[in-house]
Amino acid sequence: MINFDALVLKLFEVENRDFFLGAKIQKIQQPSRNELIFYLRQNSVSKKFYINFNPEIYHLCFISDKNQNRRNLTVPKTAPMFCMLLRKYIQNTKIIAIKVPKYERIFELYFEYYDELNEKTILCLAVELMGKYSNVILYNYDTNVIIGCAHNVSSQKSRERELYGSLPYVYPIKQKKKNLLKADIDSFLNNIDKIDSSYYYLTRAIVEDFSSHFKNNELYYNLVNFLSEKNYRYFIKKDYSKYSLYDFGDNFEVNSVNEMIDEYFSFHQQRILLNNIKTKIDKLINTQLVKLNNLKKKQQMQIAKIDKALEYKTKADILMANLYYLSSGQKNVTLTDFEGKEIVIELDENISPKDNANKYYALYKKTKTAYEHSLSMINETNSQILYFEEQKYFTSVSDDINDLNEIFSELKGNTYQKTENNTPKIDFIEYNGMKIYIGKNKKQNDFILSKIASGEDIWFHPLNAPGAHILVKKNNSKDIISDDIILKAANLTKEYSSQKNNSKTSIIYTQRKYVKKANNKQAFVTYKNETEIVI
Repeated sequence: MINFDALVLKLFEVENRDFFLGAKIQKIQQPSRNELIFYLRQNSVSKKFYINFNPEIYHLCFISDKNQNRRNLTVPKTAPMFCMLLRKYIQNTKIIAIKVPKYERIFELYFEYYDELNEKTILCLAVELMGKYSNVILYNYDTNVIIGCAHNVSSQKSRERELYGSLPYVYPIKQKKKNLLKADIDSFLNNIDKIDSSYYYLTRAIVEDFSSHFKNNELYYNLVNFLSEKNYRYFIKKDYSKYSLYDFGDNFEVNSVNEMIDEYFSFHQQRILLNNIKTKIDKLINTQLVKLNNLKKKQQMQIAKIDKALEYKTKADILMANLYYLSSGQKNVTLTDFEGKEIVIELDENISPKDNANKYYALYKKTKTAYEHSLSMINETNSQILYFEEQKYFTSVSDDINDLNEIFSELKGNTYQKTENNTPKIDFIEYNGMKIYIGKNKKQNDFILSKIASGEDIWFHPLNAPGAHILVKKNNSKDIISDDIILKAANLTKEYSSQKNNSKTSIIYTQRKYVKKANNKQAFVTYKNETEIVI
């Protein structure tokens, strides 16, 4: 990913200057610690001005509805302190000026503020987009005193520049930069990697992608002419690895610098959000899987003790059959078992032979009870393990933030509420006149079973493995599902499962009427009358 650049910031300011000047701030929101949204209106046109000062993906732009959804912006019920401060001072004011200091990634908005005495003060909102030092600062332009910061910076955090209310506002320390348009060709060629950072990503793109087509001097003059003429166009690589003002191939063109910023950074912001929530979900799931697998090992150990239980019963039976020959005070006794073999039985010398026999019966009963309990519980444990493995699989293949939030909330035992329509979008294909539905998460699977499927439809799932629930939907109850449709659905089941790369995978299928939702939280369904097919 390419970072937000001073050249792009300057072009954004030039492109949108006319809209900013005179625009009224109708509403201010702070979705997260590092995000702000300003609702601006100018000549009956409304736009949402978005500022992201997260060190990982800092940028600003006017956001579209599509890319707002990509960013998964959720406004908290209680506004943060900095948001309340901005509402107090600049909400319902108009922007009287904007400025981008030369070669800096600082965007400044100026406002007229009238206090309780109706005295006018010029305020400045400085948006500093500088990596880990990114911040938003509101200060009094007349006195140069800071009113408040999104992130206060104390002397413990920075020796060079403190930022918090009541301190004077000063610009960040200037970096040593060169003006490419004034550099000679030798300086350019000798310092290509040290070039003015405002143009760095652009020159790197040209050097990497076009150097074989230019001689050295042609490369330099093409670049200088391009920057001098300012005949900019806006491109994003198809894999979103970079954006540029220069056509570097394998890209798509957008109409404006704002659209380039919004599209490019919202894509990467979505990737970051997806990766973050996937990491949280995986952590929850892995914790549960460790517990369940440890529990399963203990249950398997108890099941393995059935032979020990039978040994206890055998010893008790032998002792009871030979009580006449035994006496108290013995530590052990050698007797003949029921197959004619000698067996040594340990005894408690402080109790009678009969009590020793009863002690072995008690051990037999205790071990047998533990065996029977573990035998009944291990199926439940396996069901829970499959549940979490299936959630892990759904998480790994999902690219929908709402689906992931649902999984996360379910795992934490919460009820996730979406503001949008709660009806999930179900993918399906049509094959030989029938629809084959593909459930890619728990909510989709539940919807397929409860809302789409009828009793005679055919349900598919990988055997004892995480994967999608596949449903072949009949057009009417008299339809006959042919073998090629069965085979197609089975192949889809394998494709949308954790077994997709296996050479052979067992797929089970049965009629929907034989599939039931399980009573416990973890198991999705129980089924019967299934047929197994190997794909």
